Amino acid sequence: MKKTLAVVLAAMMAASLTACGGSAAKDTTAAAAKAPAAESTAEKTGEGAGTDETEKAAGTEEKKQYKFGFTEMSAGSFFDACYSGVEEVVKANGDEIVHVEGKADSAYQLGVIEDFISQGCDLVFYNPSDAAASAAAVKALNDAGIPIVNFDSAVSDLSKVNCFVVSDSYSCGQIAGEELIKNHPEGGKVAVLDFPASAAAADRAKGFVDTVTADGLFEVVAQMDAGAKPEKGLTVMQDLLQAHSDLTAVFCINDECAQGAYSAITTAGDKIEIYSVNAGPEAKAAMTKDGVDGIWKCTAAQSPIGIGQKSAEVAYKILNGEFYESEIKIPSFAVTPENIDQYNKSDWQ
Repeated sequence: MKKTLAVVLAAMMAASLTACGGSAAKDTTAAAAKAPAAESTAEKTGEGAGTDETEKAAGTEEKKQYKFGFTEMSAGSFFDACYSGVEEVVKANGDEIVHVEGKADSAYQLGVIEDFISQGCDLVFYNPSDAAASAAAVKALNDAGIPIVNFDSAVSDLSKVNCFVVSDSYSCGQIAGEELIKNHPEGGKVAVLDFPASAAAADRAKGFVDTVTADGLFEVVAQMDAGAKPEKGLTVMQDLLQAHSDLTAVFCINDECAQGAYSAITTAGDKIEIYSVNAGPEAKAAMTKDGVDGIWKCTAAQSPIGIGQKSAEVAYKILNGEFYESEIKIPSFAVTPENIDQYNKSDWQ
């Protein structure tokens, strides 16, 4: 009897052990079945495999930092305003920008571009010192795979840059010409102080000349390179005063060379009127001081701050692979002694 009871107890214990072993095996199999599914989800979402380091990396992915180069043809408050517009956007994004002036020297500016390339800039804002000589700098950037936002004055081949941001230069000349026609419907003789090395300046001069000569009322008696600077504007205007005593007006492709013309005309005690482009501090100061009886009658406004901001905005679209326009034109308008009070609170708009 005791023997039989022992056999029965032994059988019951064996069955119990077998049942426990079967339950453990089932749980392990279920856990193993879930693991591949979890791994597959991680692959689809880009999440880590579950370690502390990978989870931390996934949760703290840093924004890519960009480095930009910025170079303009020469020093001037206009380009300072362009740069401030770019810098405002770049700094707001926490990125870096390197600013080097071109010194009105295409060979020097090519060296600046080459330095931007060696520094690993992600994109370059480029305003060429000389449009005809810009091809070498553009090629160097193209070869390095660095995008280009060309601003204010066009390079020789716009198909080689990503985007061109500019005031409507031809329209600037038109606006100045329309103001001259309004002030002198009888016509007269005019001179043009231009800057052929700049495509933007050439477009302004063409817009003015086309407008004032369309009806045959005005005669352009001289068109001379004034270097876009006050010093040369002064000397060229002095020569024009000697050669043409009967001028009605002079058109200057920017306010800087117009400042030189203004000095020459006022020193000579003449009344030749000035029409220019930029609506910068030089023109605004003269108009504010002289009032409606002054000789500086119109400056077609540019918005260098707006040019800079638009240039920076499109730069981020380029780098982020977003859609962008290949050319952006900023509209212009006339600033005159009659409306100067609306615009003389700041150097630039």
